[in-house]
Amino acid sequence: MHVKTLILGGGLTGLSTAYHLEKLGQTDYLVLEKERQAGGLCRSVYKNGFTFDCSGHLLHLHTPQGKKIVRELLGTNLRRMPRRAFIYTGHSQVPFPFQAHLYALPPDVRQACVDGLLAIRQAPKTAPKNFEQWCLRAFGKGIYNAFMRPYNTKLWGRAPRELTTEWCTPFIPTPSMQEIKQSARQKSTKKWGYNSFFYYPKTGGCGALVTSLTTQISHLKTNTPVTQIDLTKKTVRAGGKTFTYDVLVNTLPLPVFLRLLKNAPALTALASKLSAQPVTVYQVALRGRPRPFSWIYCPDEKDPFYRVGLQSGFSPNNAPKGTYSVYVELPGRVRPTPAKERQISRALLQKGIISTYDEKLDSFWQYLPYAYVVYDTFRTRTVFRALQSLESYHCFCAGRYGAWEYSFMESSLLQGKSFAKKLYNEVL
Repeated sequence: MHVKTLILGGGLTGLSTAYHLEKLGQTDYLVLEKERQAGGLCRSVYKNGFTFDCSGHLLHLHTPQGKKIVRELLGTNLRRMPRRAFIYTGHSQVPFPFQAHLYALPPDVRQACVDGLLAIRQAPKTAPKNFEQWCLRAFGKGIYNAFMRPYNTKLWGRAPRELTTEWCTPFIPTPSMQEIKQSARQKSTKKWGYNSFFYYPKTGGCGALVTSLTTQISHLKTNTPVTQIDLTKKTVRAGGKTFTYDVLVNTLPLPVFLRLLKNAPALTALASKLSAQPVTVYQVALRGRPRPFSWIYCPDEKDPFYRVGLQSGFSPNNAPKGTYSVYVELPGRVRPTPAKERQISRALLQKGIISTYDEKLDSFWQYLPYAYVVYDTFRTRTVFRALQSLESYHCFCAGRYGAWEYSFMESSLLQGKSFAKKLYNEVL
């Protein structure tokens, strides 16, 4: 089978590429997806009246183009919500972001955070070489030790000094020194960060976005895992069949894609230089009334999870009346056991996230092997080399995992549109 444009991976970027090709009148394409259901990590699970996403999947829309695409796809099935996020550390419940709400800390920790700001003035003015240096220069030693170091070590599974700074700016709010000092004396009313509010479907969970995309594209093959790619011959072996193409779009995780290449040892070798941090998700449905929150960060080492989100809080249609659901995110690959479930439940009870009066109705586990792309010292030059070489074969990589980046769902949708325009010009 031959197509002008072959798209590997039916996640958000791959589906968006196909959707925008259709809108441009280009229908000579095919999307190959290994799973029974398209959507990648943007899929939702529907069980006994509950809607579960693959951990937290929220729409942060920052551009007119991104908002336009989402409204085209979801119409009125969209709600805008304010963020209600906290950091639970020790016995403190600190509003997010930590560095802008020091007033909520115990006096000794609060003072250490303020004292740490004084060292910032004496820090060298050269660019920070790693994430640890970036944090110390932005917030000082007190905030670094109280939150930035333990939380990020837990999340990424490595010390902050092993990470670069390329990913920081869009994701970590940076109040001025004066604003941080002032937050130690009084509550801040300023809205901080890219996610001070967010969008979410009224019904269907984040999977509603996938449903809308898949119903508007013509050529999608599920249950079709890719097993081999020959860039020279422009062939892909998938689902026991061979497909040929003029242009190839990859949205599979970049190291996975590189290992599928035939007779390209130099490119395949680059896969070993790319790292990802897996996440294990424990989904729980309960009967009871939850405390109102969006999500909670948990940096303390004694807690098995790094974040807990109120899935039913994103939409009242995510859970039946009188019930609620939470997703619990654990760093790395965690073996699901009854003992681990009991440990999680004890920690949730201790923090007041769930109550002893709540009745557990259901639970299940999810494993996300490529949750977070790790920005270590190898990533940038490895990705640049791989993508530059692949383009010479008319192969383009896109999306959070295809381009091997830390990005938003909006970015995936916009990259799909951008690549569709580029491919439309390439293949005509």
